[in-house]
Order: sequence, then C-alpha cells, then structure tokens
Amino acid sequence: MADEFLILREGEAEGLVTPAEAIAAVEAAWREYGTRRQVLSKPSSLSLPAGDTVFKVKGAVLPDAAGFRLVADNRDAAGDTTRDWFWLADPAGGRPLALVEAYWLHMLRTAATGALAARLLARPGTRRAALVGAGRIAAHIVPALAAALPGVESLSVIGRRPEAVAAFCAGVADVPFAVQPAASIAEACRGADLVVTITSATAPVLWAADLAPGATVIGLGDTEIAADVLGWADRFVVDDLGFAFVTGSVAGWVTSGAATAEAVAARLDADVGEVAAGLKPGRRTAGERVLAVVQGMAVGDLAVVALACRKARASGRGLRVSLSG
Repeated sequence: MADEFLILREGEAEGLVTPAEAIAAVEAAWREYGTRRQVLSKPSSLSLPAGDTVFKVKGAVLPDAAGFRLVADNRDAAGDTTRDWFWLADPAGGRPLALVEAYWLHMLRTAATGALAARLLARPGTRRAALVGAGRIAAHIVPALAAALPGVESLSVIGRRPEAVAAFCAGVADVPFAVQPAASIAEACRGADLVVTITSATAPVLWAADLAPGATVIGLGDTEIAADVLGWADRFVVDDLGFAFVTGSVAGWVTSGAATAEAVAARLDADVGEVAAGLKPGRRTAGERVLAVVQGMAVGDLAVVALACRKARASGRGLRVSLSG
C-alpha cells in the first residue's frame, strides 16, 4: 500500500543490492550532486556526543528520495557496539517511507564509492591493483572492483596481520582475477596501476615512495595516506572537501601540520560529482598520477538505501506498518 512504512531490521537488507547495482546508484547520485550541488546537509556531517556514545548524522536529498543516516558509535571496553540506521522520506512533502538498518548497505556503498572512483580515474588498461586493508569493508571492495574494472588481472592485499590477510585472500570467490597476500605495502604497490586504501590507521601507512608512476590512489579510510602523496599527485580529487577536513587522510594532514587547509584547497582539481557529471576532467593522460580521497557522502547512502527499499517492497521483504489513522 502507498502509505505503508517499511522497516528493514538487522540483516534484512543484506544481499538486496549487488555491487554493480550499488555502483550504478552511486554514480547517478554523484551526477546529481555534480549538477545540482544542493543535495547535502549543512554541515555535511554532524557529531553529537552523549556520554560514551557519539551520534553522527548525515543527510541528503535526491529527486526521488530524501533522508538521513544516523550512526550511534559506542566503542567501549565491551567492543564496537555501533548502530547504523537510515531514515527515508518522500522529498515531496516529507512523508516517512522507511527505516533501514543500514550497516551492510553502508559497507557496500563505501566499496561502490571506491570502485566507481577507480573506474572514473584509473588509467585505461588497468591490470594490477593493490588493496591496503583486509577488514569487513575490504571484502565488499573486491567484487566491486570486479564489477567496475573488468580488465583487472591481479589484486595484492596487505593488512596489519598476515594471518588475517591470508584468510581474507583464501575466502575470496567468484571474481575474475587473482587475489594474493603481499608481505608489505611496498610489495603490494610495486607496479600497481591502482591502489585502494581502507584502514582504521591513526598514522600514515602509504607514502609516495610506495607508488608506481601513473598510479591512481583511492583513499577510503582513516588517517592512512601520507601528505607527500599529495605532492606526488598530478590530480587531486575529493568527494566533499568540508567533510574531508573533518576525518580521514586530509584531516590528518591538517591536524598534524603537514599541510594547511588553504594549501589542500588550492591543490584540489575536482570533486567526484563534477567528474561523474562530465563538468571537469578526472584523469587527463595515461601517465598522470591521481589521488582521490573519498570519505563517502550521504547521497551515496541515500541512493543505495532507496534502491534496497524498492527491491524489498517488490520481494515482500521487511516489516510493513500502516501510517493511516
């Protein structure tokens, strides 16, 4: 029914959206962001501390959906008890549409974001890739790269714990390229056309000396990329510069004094919305060195969640609540 409010509880969104579908949804959202610009909450991310819990809120509007992501982050002695929910509404009038437990979808969106940035910015004929990080989001990145870059032939993986990396690589299935562990970041990146980082590092782990000429670096995680990679790059791209100053590698450069906010802004060549919409170039030549720091925008989450809700309604998944009195 038109007035039914959809609730997707914990685990019910898993598997609803494929990597290829997520990439397409994020690309459409990026194009919308590139052309309209007025699709993000201001500020683009808001943190609200409440005792041991920090609530993080990010909102966005697209032509067919509006909503916000609310993350309750409580990492105490008992471990990570993060809760991740997305509220979806009709942009024409604000009628509530859905409440979605979005942790799995958010991981997929992050992977789709990195894979799409790679497709837009990696040089033609990319064959060798490296993945720095072997956690839960990294597991989504492997099939997302396969969907975005069908020419990739090998992926080298490096993480903090060799045994975890070995298990990660052994667990990969149904991708058309070899996935193998590397002994070091330098080994993983040697000759790599594409390097994707997704770590929880609190200090840089990737340096310019690790990178091959003409490589593309996609940074998705925390303070993981050294400031000298900005100097190495011929092209520098972000998704949302304001949010980049709040968290991730760019924020790390500014906080540590390795770069000023003014210097970072002056080096910026484009944002991913402008590239996706064709308003600015990404990579211009095969030999260019490209750095993209893409922390993730709420428009991407919104697009993927809205798609999941449409598919859930079509398949009968989830709990339905009538909004009629």
